[in-house]
Amino acid sequence: MVAPLSACLAFDLPDTAERTMSRTFAVRPQSHLRVNIRGGSISTQTGDAGSIRVDLIERVRAKSEQQMDTVLQNYEVSAKQDGDFVTILARRRTDAEWRIWNNNDNVNFSARIIVPSDVALTLGTSGGSISVRGDRPADLKANTSGGSIKVDGGEGVMDLDTSGGSISVERALRSVEADTSGGGITVRYVGPGASNVNLDTSGGSIHVGVDPDASLRVEAQTSGGSVHVNGLPFTVSDNGRSHARGILNDGKGRLHASTSGGSITIGATR
Repeated sequence: MVAPLSACLAFDLPDTAERTMSRTFAVRPQSHLRVNIRGGSISTQTGDAGSIRVDLIERVRAKSEQQMDTVLQNYEVSAKQDGDFVTILARRRTDAEWRIWNNNDNVNFSARIIVPSDVALTLGTSGGSISVRGDRPADLKANTSGGSIKVDGGEGVMDLDTSGGSISVERALRSVEADTSGGGITVRYVGPGASNVNLDTSGGSIHVGVDPDASLRVEAQTSGGSVHVNGLPFTVSDNGRSHARGILNDGKGRLHASTSGGSITIGATR
């Protein structure tokens, strides 16, 4: 089902039109929300069970609503629900590629979302940051080509990827994969039940806080700094200034950290 979006238009800057389009969806536990937008940020926060609220903000260089609508003809903007799957799209049409490539239309979309914690999220933007607030037992996948990623985390499996910023995770209780080409990675707390923590960056330092009761095989390596493991029951198998390998407790899970451009610090926290 394709759902029409209610809209509110404003002109907040000279020659810039902004329109907010809003939609609410009724969902069940274990539903899935997919968001794919061009050029702006995505932010989510945890809301009441059974309902997703999406505010999609369109910003276009235009002097009138008519001119704005003309520019947006080059884009697909839609909100769809098919059973337990909700999809929000705001992206350029394939047949408009050549026009957009040769004419900068200054179009930017961002999304503000209120979503239950038991709904899985797949979030993608080509040019902004991603923020996911609230404890999430459902899985999360977030990808951006041009900004940072910040999530509160939880029991859900997290897959986080950015080409242009840092990654910050408050709590990784099960599994997190984080990869960035342009910033540091911080995971403030890895819980005792975590089974997979995989962190890679080409351009910054890595900081990880680990519960002393966690059971992990640790592999940490840097090409541009030092590695430190502090305050943990860490049995070393191989250790040097730029690398460390060993196990925490029984070593049932895995913690891998690698950077080409900074130091790695792994320390105890609860």
